[in-house]
Amino acid sequence: MAEPYLVLGLDPGISSCGFALLDMNNHKILEMGSHLFNAPQEDKTKVSLAVGRRNARSARRNNLRTKNRQKHCMELLQEAGLVPQEATKQWFQSTKGDRPLLELRFAALERPLTNREFAQVLYALSARRGFIPHGEGRISKLSDMDTSGSSDAEAGKVLRAIGENNKLMAQGRFRTVGEMLYDQGRSRNKGGSYERCVLNSQIVDEVHIIFQSQRTQQNTTATQELEAEYIQNLTWEKRTLDHDAKVHALVGKCSYFPDEFRAARADLSSELCNAYERLKHLRIVNADGDEVALAPEQVETYIAILFSPEPLKGKKEKVTYARIRKDLDLSAHLFFKGIDPEDEKDHEPYAPKAWRAMRKVLSTELMERLRSDRTLADAVGEALTYASSEDSLVYQLDNLDLSDEERSQILALPFSGKIFKGYGSRSLKALDMLVDAFEEPEVTTLAEAEESSGLLGLRMSDSGARYPLLPSYSNYDKENRNPVVLRAMGRMRRIVNAIIRIYGVPDEIHVELGRDLKRSKHEKDLINKRNRENERKNKQWRAQIAEEQGIDPDEVRPKLLRKIALWEEQDNFDIYTGHKIEFDRMISDDKYCEIDHVLPYSRTCDDSRNNKVLVLAKSNQDKRERTPYEWMTQDARKGAPNWDEYQARVIANHHISPRKRRYLLNNNLGPDQESDFLSRNLNDDRYMSREVKSYLEDTLIFPEDGRVKHVIAVAGGATGSLRHVWGLNFGANNSKDRSDNRHHAVDACVIAACSESTLQAVAKARKLGAETYKRMRKDRLKDTQPWPTFADEVIARRESVIPTRMVSHGVTGRAFEDTNYRFDGVTNDAKKLGILYGNGKTTKKGNFVIGSDGNAHLVDGMAFLRLWLDPTARKGKGKWYAEPVYYADIPAIKNGTYIPRAAKAHVARVAWEPVPENALASAPVVLFSGNVVKVGSAIARYSRFDIGNAALVLENLRTGEECKKFPTLGRWNNELVPIIINEDCLGHCYKELLPNILEG
Repeated sequence: MAEPYLVLGLDPGISSCGFALLDMNNHKILEMGSHLFNAPQEDKTKVSLAVGRRNARSARRNNLRTKNRQKHCMELLQEAGLVPQEATKQWFQSTKGDRPLLELRFAALERPLTNREFAQVLYALSARRGFIPHGEGRISKLSDMDTSGSSDAEAGKVLRAIGENNKLMAQGRFRTVGEMLYDQGRSRNKGGSYERCVLNSQIVDEVHIIFQSQRTQQNTTATQELEAEYIQNLTWEKRTLDHDAKVHALVGKCSYFPDEFRAARADLSSELCNAYERLKHLRIVNADGDEVALAPEQVETYIAILFSPEPLKGKKEKVTYARIRKDLDLSAHLFFKGIDPEDEKDHEPYAPKAWRAMRKVLSTELMERLRSDRTLADAVGEALTYASSEDSLVYQLDNLDLSDEERSQILALPFSGKIFKGYGSRSLKALDMLVDAFEEPEVTTLAEAEESSGLLGLRMSDSGARYPLLPSYSNYDKENRNPVVLRAMGRMRRIVNAIIRIYGVPDEIHVELGRDLKRSKHEKDLINKRNRENERKNKQWRAQIAEEQGIDPDEVRPKLLRKIALWEEQDNFDIYTGHKIEFDRMISDDKYCEIDHVLPYSRTCDDSRNNKVLVLAKSNQDKRERTPYEWMTQDARKGAPNWDEYQARVIANHHISPRKRRYLLNNNLGPDQESDFLSRNLNDDRYMSREVKSYLEDTLIFPEDGRVKHVIAVAGGATGSLRHVWGLNFGANNSKDRSDNRHHAVDACVIAACSESTLQAVAKARKLGAETYKRMRKDRLKDTQPWPTFADEVIARRESVIPTRMVSHGVTGRAFEDTNYRFDGVTNDAKKLGILYGNGKTTKKGNFVIGSDGNAHLVDGMAFLRLWLDPTARKGKGKWYAEPVYYADIPAIKNGTYIPRAAKAHVARVAWEPVPENALASAPVVLFSGNVVKVGSAIARYSRFDIGNAALVLENLRTGEECKKFPTLGRWNNELVPIIINEDCLGHCYKELLPNILEG
């Protein structure tokens, strides 16, 4: 037996992590498995769970503050003699003979109010005190200013509505907003409309006018003392100074200087540095693939436009790619790297959003001062980002060298919007050095700026410490607070450490990050949009082809749909020859046209869509394993297409992406370029992939074997090719079966086996062409696998893979559903279902509670299931009782008032009988969703409790499908008892239990 050479393959995603450990020297699969966990986000919307919790928390906080404010208002009114001492809040509700509140707000300006009327008006206004701005901008400009920087679209609607009402009040027709709303006929908003929104300051003005009017009309209760105390109560807000200080303390440290805080993104230095970096990295590419940068003077010209102190109108303030093309008089043969020609008109290399927002509000004189004094401008940017309230911003600005007028202007900025939120990765100290370096003409890249400024080599690292086990990712990247990333990295760490404890640190680790982990939100949104459009088109094409060929839409081959997508992209022509591709013949004759790799797969291993075109079969045969340029120049006398005509055809097609255009026009695929392609298609160099690679590489103590790289971030395209040629796709038409969670384990095996030499061997195996390749597949692919029987062993090992799952034991969650129902009693039958009215209809529900308000609320999430055994029941044979415990029950359990009740099928929860005393004498078996339970010889995963049928719903451990043959609760007894199996992440707990699982 040779010395082991261990390669660990990892496939971490947002809700799973596949793993495989291969011994390359001894040709063994040592470990292979899938570990599953719940992503901390909503299943449908993919929105973080924290958003829902934060919104609910905010609503509870606002409701509590309103309640306390009204309680204080009641005390003020009682002290003033307007309300009886024994009165409750129900005293203010309108009764027969009372006038509507909106009418009373108008009447208060015309006649003296009775004590009850006056109290009703003041109590109502204390609850609906109007909108208090928190950095949305000065009120006088709300209707005119751009509200896109607001925290969300709904806030923008509120601001616009307030602005419109502000305009109405400015006309002088109404004395108060109450009078304006009375004239309009109502004060409440309906159906998502915010047209009745007014400001707290306007409500305060109305209160002052009402008190003055009542005093004028000899209302002795409208004293100045009551007015002052009431206004204080009406405008009370929690101070945010301490809160803002705590938030700022969480800001991360600079990637260059560990002792310096990161700078705000809204700082002038931040935006200047980003603008320089984007403009100096901009590349103009010609048809031959040569790249040219902007000249230094061009960069400075655009910097001057972007950061002009004077307000620019419309498109003049933007530096779009189309503007650069026009300024430089670029021909159609030239294009911008990474930018689709269709996007040139609207896209900018960089947009200084904070500077533009400031320029719209601040005077030109102040903007000129900030542009000339970058230190002051950065301090203003820091203050705007730091503050969450006007008081906090005033406190920050007091320390700056600003006049009262300048402070007033800055306070008018929408500092609560997204534009003035967030921090970068560099400190002001580092940014100042980088901007100074970028201003030098000879500096053309960030790397050169780092070298020129002396920052090169100063990137922060965690003291360079290495460990025998993988440390926490949150300790490695202290600034990362993304719950999805932290959970995914935490589960991956658990797997890596479990393997290290058994086998030691592997010689190599290969990682392919899940797509949802390594892409930004913007990328995900674009991909989702494109996927939806592709799904729509594919559905149409499936239906059309199925109708023409008389087959079922599901029988339309995916390969044909890929051909149609390329056919549309190429405007229905063979891109090489310019000959038209007939649609009818394309869908009926599989050999009429073919999908070709523009740059030969055997030389680049690039199987992406950017490297694929649809061409006539003869074009594919004539081109062979050559690039279009090589074919057309080498076979010019043999009837090959004319290169110049082909080049013009490619440039004229605006549907082709810039990357595909570069592939099509490549005229120099030499050994160096081939090596670059191979490296690029093997390695994933996206940000998140680099971070995870560094996390593993920088913290683990790897064997000292002289290797330069122990960790490789593998590209998904590479593993996709290997999986396909080795026959490791288990879906229809040799596609990946994502419905089976074992595919994560298979992916990890392929990831571990993915080396540059393996990928090149696969490419060589396909070099003879598609038909020859298919005939010789088995023989030729033996040489591409890590060892000859590798794929067969993966297939066999897959059958014994049991996906493991992280089980959450949390007991907090949403207690009740949002809708409140009117409770109309219970049914007269044995079911005792509640008769509830809500959303315009009556419904019958069993799982509800009656709130303190008399309304019915449906119980929401289940925390866990408790199983109680009464050993004396059924003449000593024993009986099990199931008791669902909901999040809503947890407070009662904690305070000791909860009574365990046994679930009964088709009966409302309020009618369940208490669990017998004999059962309560022993501790229950507690099941959380995801727990693996064994009853007799049967093993399955507990999914949920069907409250209607009082039955456990369990899943097959391998497939995830519902288990129908598992012993039902009624069959359990003193002998047939549930046993919870504690899973380990590697699945070693199933080695002895595997036969039972496979049979069950």
